[in-house]
Amino acid sequence: MRTKPRVLLVQRDSDERRTLSGWIEDAGYEVATCSGPSAPSYVCVGDGTGACPLVDEADVVVLDCRLECEEVGDGTSAADLLSFYLCSGRPAVVLGSEGLANMFPAEEVVFLDEISSGGGLLDAIDRVTGRANVGGAARTRT
Repeated sequence: MRTKPRVLLVQRDSDERRTLSGWIEDAGYEVATCSGPSAPSYVCVGDGTGACPLVDEADVVVLDCRLECEEVGDGTSAADLLSFYLCSGRPAVVLGSEGLANMFPAEEVVFLDEISSGGGLLDAIDRVTGRANVGGAARTRT
């Protein structure tokens, strides 16, 4: 049985994925990672099948909308991916969300334009999960 809330981190860049997942783990969360829709189809597993084992196990999703599929203009869009996560009953923290903020309910999504340190991201995760700040030391990371 899990004792820590689980975050699904969807981030295409492997270095950024390691950095963000480290911050999240240091704050007391479990982390599952996904690179997002990728070649050749750029279609998310959940979009193609209607189910995703990673989101099924998550309590919250952190989605970086700067996905490879957005660059090629094919496959599952960031908006469709966010919609899938929300329809799955998961709150979300969204990064790089140009233009999506007006499309989704504010009570289910926190939009962050930029992350310069882990504090803002972790505060947003805490907010959507209703969790108290348990990772104070991680908040000061740069």
